[in-house]
Amino acid sequence: MTPCSYSTCRSLTSPTVGAGFFRGTYMDGSPPDNSTQTMDPAAFEMNAARHSVIVKAPIGKAYEQWSRVEDLPKFITPLRNVKRIDETHFSYTWHPNGNEQQGVFQIVLRIPERRIAWRSPSNGFMSGVVCFEPRANEDTEVTLKIRSIFDPPSLSRRVEEYLGNFKRLVESDEIAL
Repeated sequence: MTPCSYSTCRSLTSPTVGAGFFRGTYMDGSPPDNSTQTMDPAAFEMNAARHSVIVKAPIGKAYEQWSRVEDLPKFITPLRNVKRIDETHFSYTWHPNGNEQQGVFQIVLRIPERRIAWRSPSNGFMSGVVCFEPRANEDTEVTLKIRSIFDPPSLSRRVEEYLGNFKRLVESDEIAL
């Protein structure tokens, strides 16, 4: 098994290494209409935050919960109304700082029971990766890294909060697999 190393997470979320994720997509997430116009991710001030937590649950349970994309608002609290558009695209309503915004995000990588990566060129110009690592006694280390235009202290606080919420959700008896 390949661990979710810093370089792996960075390559999936870096504005330079992962710049190809953003090219060829309009700000609303729609594909170009045979246009040669692309966005320049370097034009945005991107900040990153990374945090890990140990969840007292097997890796399969933790991965399954995160992969239920429509249920993300259960632990990413500003997120609302996540709806599947197709196999990899989802629409959402987002309430950062109390202001309602809408957007689209795309799942760009799924490695079962290992990692999920996404990007959202709309509203916050975000990309991220969540990695799952087995630990002793059926525990799982969950590492979340997000790149966004949110300011660093706010972004770091949000990442830590979302993982804390995720840990409580996975460790509770509320999950129906």
